[in-house]
Amino acid sequence: MPFLTEQLGNWRFYLTGSHPAGPVGGLAANVLVAVICLSLGLVAGGILGLGRLSRWSCLRWPCAVWVEVIRAIPALLLVFWCSLFLPSMFGKNLPLFWGAILGLSVHAAAYQAEIVRAGILAVPLGQIDAALASGLTRSQAARLVVLPQAFRMMLPAFASFAISLFKDTSIVYVIGVVDLVQTGVIVSQRQPNRMMAAYICMAVGFFAVCRSMASVARTLEKRLGNAAALTVSSGRA
Repeated sequence: MPFLTEQLGNWRFYLTGSHPAGPVGGLAANVLVAVICLSLGLVAGGILGLGRLSRWSCLRWPCAVWVEVIRAIPALLLVFWCSLFLPSMFGKNLPLFWGAILGLSVHAAAYQAEIVRAGILAVPLGQIDAALASGLTRSQAARLVVLPQAFRMMLPAFASFAISLFKDTSIVYVIGVVDLVQTGVIVSQRQPNRMMAAYICMAVGFFAVCRSMASVARTLEKRLGNAAALTVSSGRA
């Protein structure tokens, strides 16, 4: 397909944008935004998820309200608020790249909070009772018994959300971040007769990363499953 072959000359622009002459762009920008947002969202989501399970209503209700409100707001609107509305309201300039990260991190935290909460609730109560009966404190039982089991249950949901969030990073082009979508738009504007090739290259980039993420998640899930099976077998022995 000659029209696709011609696009290979733009491969560096698709991958990194104008870097190193300018900021990181292209597919690298999408990956960077996704990694940062997943990391920040996991920390904040873990706190919110544990807060929703707290015995104290003064912690549980604010966390629940925050999570439910943020989950009901589209990610694109959060990105607009954090990158355009909040800076103008406080009179502070915020780079669009970091505004996008802030908006998507808030979005990620709400969804990851639910994953954490659901994973912990999926651990049978008998496991907690057995840990407490063996002399462990509640914090020790949570750290040594509940969280390891909950993490294995959370992993498929985390992997699915990570892939979904990576695809959602494509919305940052709307506010001017030169990600993979924006690079494809720029190339298609330079070469209008090769628009289809540019959009196919965008799809290939997203597919390659999402496929890789799914493969890594499956491998990790199998290893954790094998490790759990070995632990159970050794315990029975």
